[in-house]
Amino acid sequence: MFQAYWYMTKLRVLTGLAYRFEVFASVGTNLILMVASVFLWKAAYSGGSGGSAGMTLHELVTYTIVSILLASLFVTDVQDTIYYKIREGKIVTDFYRPVPLLACYLAEDIGSMLSSLMNKVLPLFLVASLLFGMPLPSSWVGMLLFIPSCLLSYAILWLLSAIVGLVAFWVMELGNMGNVKDAIVRILSGSLVPLWLFPQAVQTISAYLPFQYTYQTPLGIYIGVTGTVEALRAMAIQGVWIAILYAILALFWRHTKSKTLIQGG
Repeated sequence: MFQAYWYMTKLRVLTGLAYRFEVFASVGTNLILMVASVFLWKAAYSGGSGGSAGMTLHELVTYTIVSILLASLFVTDVQDTIYYKIREGKIVTDFYRPVPLLACYLAEDIGSMLSSLMNKVLPLFLVASLLFGMPLPSSWVGMLLFIPSCLLSYAILWLLSAIVGLVAFWVMELGNMGNVKDAIVRILSGSLVPLWLFPQAVQTISAYLPFQYTYQTPLGIYIGVTGTVEALRAMAIQGVWIAILYAILALFWRHTKSKTLIQGG
């Protein structure tokens, strides 16, 4: 079974390498966003040397660069895959696969991630290093904790996308639901702006939601704002959210399979 998953992952990697224009467009868009964000923070900090919410300008610049790199790396196309499979009637043939269907979609997204790592993340990292200096972690301990935290972050993001994708079994037309979910994640995850800069009420509410544990948690570990003990505690919370979301996904999956209704196929 592992060979089947590896084959789907490898196929998606090769597919990602074939679409060069999409790669150039994505790299260009993220590069513009990176440069604009970094210069925005530099302009905001030009009035003094102090930092906001205990963060220095260097930490904010590193946070911004690594956040954009993670956004390019974290591929969660499962919601769109499920939606288009149902809409085009191809979901029926997928059910005949000898391996679990959602695991197939996960393998494909991992393949897309590996492709993005080579095509998008590495070029962005090199350009960012030339323009603003290499965005190094605060310490080797932070780097060692950053990697597993990123894996947990991706698991949360993927499970959220899969849950939204399963809604298509019930409504058959997601509309802008996926875009709304992506916008909420971008804002409440600290991907665009660290939640430490938000009002205290927003920070309190976000602590009880899974979103901040997708971007801000690993990024805080990377730049050293989150200490070792706090990092381990945050990673434990990430694990709890993965368990909760997986339970919700398993429950939805069991009920939605019986509700499959193909439109136009």
